[in-house]
Amino acid sequence: MIRSPLLFRYLFREVSIATSVSFAVVCVILFYGNVVRNDEYFLQALFHSPETFFTLSGLLIPYAAAYALPLGFVVGLLLSLGRMSADKEILAMRTVGLGMGTLLYPVILLALLFSVLSVFLVGEWGPRSRALFDLRKTEIVLNSLDLILRRDGVLTFDIPPVAEEGNAQDPSAALRSLMGPEVRRCGLAAGNVEGDVWRDLRLSFRDDSDRMVGVLSARSAKVGRDTVRGVLALHLEGIDLEGDFNSSASESARSPSFVAFESWSEPLELPLTGGSARTSFKRLGYSQLYQAYLDSVNEDQRLEIAILLNKNLALGCSPICLAIMALPLSLRVGRRETMLNAGIALCFAMFYFFLVTFLPEALRDFSNLRPALWSWGPNALCACGGAWMLAKPDRIAI
Repeated sequence: MIRSPLLFRYLFREVSIATSVSFAVVCVILFYGNVVRNDEYFLQALFHSPETFFTLSGLLIPYAAAYALPLGFVVGLLLSLGRMSADKEILAMRTVGLGMGTLLYPVILLALLFSVLSVFLVGEWGPRSRALFDLRKTEIVLNSLDLILRRDGVLTFDIPPVAEEGNAQDPSAALRSLMGPEVRRCGLAAGNVEGDVWRDLRLSFRDDSDRMVGVLSARSAKVGRDTVRGVLALHLEGIDLEGDFNSSASESARSPSFVAFESWSEPLELPLTGGSARTSFKRLGYSQLYQAYLDSVNEDQRLEIAILLNKNLALGCSPICLAIMALPLSLRVGRRETMLNAGIALCFAMFYFFLVTFLPEALRDFSNLRPALWSWGPNALCACGGAWMLAKPDRIAI
């Protein structure tokens, strides 16, 4: 087989430029979509300082890049090879005796480089950056609560029903022990919210049916903000509490009670976010996920972690598998229009991402089928299908 270093460099450069530009475009689109979803936090960050705004933006870029990399690679590959096929460059190579290996070597080498970067982005840098983004977002909101309270007059907190299994630090445990398990929402109003000491507080508690469960009034409260756990901690003083503390009784037997005391030994914690363990797992890197898998005693939780680990690794390895399939697709007859190539690449990549996400979730209840390993199914399908098409040169247009 004839090999040309000059031709290798040319092909490598052409594919590299197309895939890099496509990756950048897709990354900007995904980044913009995430910014729109969190526009309120970005506006608050810009209000605080430009530095906070740019820090928040920088933390979101790796998360967007993790999913833009495989998609941009496929789009760029089909565009670059489709253009060379349309310009008869592939035909010229085959005419002088150059085989498919001439195209395959630079594409596979570039796919390997993209795969290594993608494994790191999807499973390490992306999740950790998103975790820091969520932390900074929570910090911005907690530091803006006094401004929001002065503007709106009341803050509303959603109270989760129970702590998830394995979560020892439930911020709502003290609140439920005080007001009962029926509490689902809390409204907070204050007469003075200057500094870290708020005065003349009134907290109203409601259940799922929006029925008033209890009312707490306090002379003052020292305010604490826990950005890691995402809670507002109120060290209350001068407390008057009125409510239905016998929520387990029948409707006719219930009667309100009144209690007054000077202070409470523990702060009253109001959760800012209702993030679940399933969401928090998505913010962990490979080593942390594996350690969580070893430490977990809950089978459903272990399955969730196993699915997430395999999905991240499969997505990280997707450029090499998608390249094997995209290479013959880009050279087939009728695939030479630029917009058509881009459309095919987008549809192909989106279908791939759908399968990677859908298959493990669809098989979650069938543990004997190893649902976590089905994340690798689309990769195997792409690799086998592409290899079969490459082995049939009569099916590829030259």
